[in-house]
Amino acid sequence: MKTVKNFNKVFLPCALLSCAVIVFGIVGIFARGINFGIDFVPGFIEEVEITSASEKAADTEAAADAPAVFTGTVNVDEVRSAFSNKSISVKALDSNGKTTYQIRAKSNGNEEADQKLKEEVSASLNAKFGAENVQVVREDYVGSSFSSSLAFKSVMLAFVTLLLIWGYATIRFHWDFALGAIVALVHDFLIMFAFISWSQVEFSTTTLAAVLTIFGYSINATVVILDRIRENIKYGQLKVFSDIINKSVSDTVARSIITTVTTLFASISLLVFTTGSIHDFAAVLTVGLISGCYSSMFISSGFIAFIRRNWKAEYQNHVHQPKPKRALAEISVE
Repeated sequence: MKTVKNFNKVFLPCALLSCAVIVFGIVGIFARGINFGIDFVPGFIEEVEITSASEKAADTEAAADAPAVFTGTVNVDEVRSAFSNKSISVKALDSNGKTTYQIRAKSNGNEEADQKLKEEVSASLNAKFGAENVQVVREDYVGSSFSSSLAFKSVMLAFVTLLLIWGYATIRFHWDFALGAIVALVHDFLIMFAFISWSQVEFSTTTLAAVLTIFGYSINATVVILDRIRENIKYGQLKVFSDIINKSVSDTVARSIITTVTTLFASISLLVFTTGSIHDFAAVLTVGLISGCYSSMFISSGFIAFIRRNWKAEYQNHVHQPKPKRALAEISVE
């Protein structure tokens, strides 16, 4: 028989801790802002292929005779170091065994500013690697109207996701269960944005994908606990809702922790061994996984316990009562 822990006594401290972190995150948003990627702000994207002088020269001494030209191995860190402008980001792309580099630069949407940025990027690359070693594969511009439209669609996507999850939880469980699940999701959303604001991780479509992934992970972890609460209400012998919560969370806590830890192995591996947008994705995902596990066990169930704190009579009516056995004398023999 599993030991039942008293989770109720930590609901209030956990709620206060979450509120403090969320307020800290809101302060960060106003103080430092969100580091939006080129997907959400105007600018241009340029994809280049770079070959170092040492790779092109058959004779290494010939390559060494050109000190002004980069002679080392080209990688994403070397390309990134060519730019002093912090608004310029670099990502390595691998296609058909050939590595190219995607360079993104933010601007205010003005054509003159875009042209100036383009010239700055070209000058920096040529100075670092040599003009003959830099080949532009593709370039594209992101206008202010497109970036604004993408930002609006992203907000609507998150809102519709929350709405669908609320509808699903309401149909499967009860309105207050659904509300508890949404509170947990909003909690995770705000915790991730607190991390994004203070760490200045670039918020791009890749980062948005991490946020939506956590929505799915968190609601799945929450539904497991809600389903156990429903079963304990219907079939259990406990008549006080706080006791039902304690038993339900105790029954599922091992599953929640093991699932989170095994998923963290993958996200932390990406965090350690990757760079660029994948690194940002892994960072947000790691924070979201921890927050999702925490909110499913403490925030959503604690919120539901608070909502139903005075509904003991209703719970007792929902408790499954076994049918009484008929007396032997009442059984008629045909």
